[in-house]
Amino acid sequence: MKKFVIAATLASFATVSNAATLTTDAENAILTALMDEYKATATYEALIDQYGTNTPFSKIIKAEERHSDALIKLLVKYDVEVPTNPYLDGTMSLDPLPSSLVAAYEAGIEGELANIALYQDDLLPAVEAYPDITKVFTNLMSASQDKHLPTFENCVDGTCDSRHANATHGQQKQGHGQGNGYGGAGSKGGNSHNGKGRK
Repeated sequence: MKKFVIAATLASFATVSNAATLTTDAENAILTALMDEYKATATYEALIDQYGTNTPFSKIIKAEERHSDALIKLLVKYDVEVPTNPYLDGTMSLDPLPSSLVAAYEAGIEGELANIALYQDDLLPAVEAYPDITKVFTNLMSASQDKHLPTFENCVDGTCDSRHANATHGQQKQGHGQGNGYGGAGSKGGNSHNGKGRK
């Protein structure tokens, strides 16, 4: 009887240990998602500097920071080293900013669509064995789909809420070249740490 109990205990411990260990694909998926959020944060910070605080970017950048925090908590939980934001310390450079505020909103749409596809096609499949990570990823994808994407679509259509009306329809300062979206779809398979921020 004692042998059976010991064997069962060891088996239970092994299950817990395995559950607390990330596969390489799962670890890379979290890091890719975090780099996506990091780039988004840095991009929106640059857009706020360019077009002012009276734009949707001011609200969305706060959401990006919360998203990064959620991913960092996962890395800490699984004892993975947390990287700093390479787009804020100058290690990596951002894409050229869109040439107008409307172009920035259009790039935001492209980026949100790319982000949704990244989670659906690459990141979520890589963590399907981890319910906690799946929940966080699903929440982040839903934020892109249900909040950020409609915000940019409304602004392109000229229906930003009143807090942003002046920024949307007023005089627009010129940017620094053509925008090409903030999307993270360049991280196929979740195996790259160079996910592109977009939200």
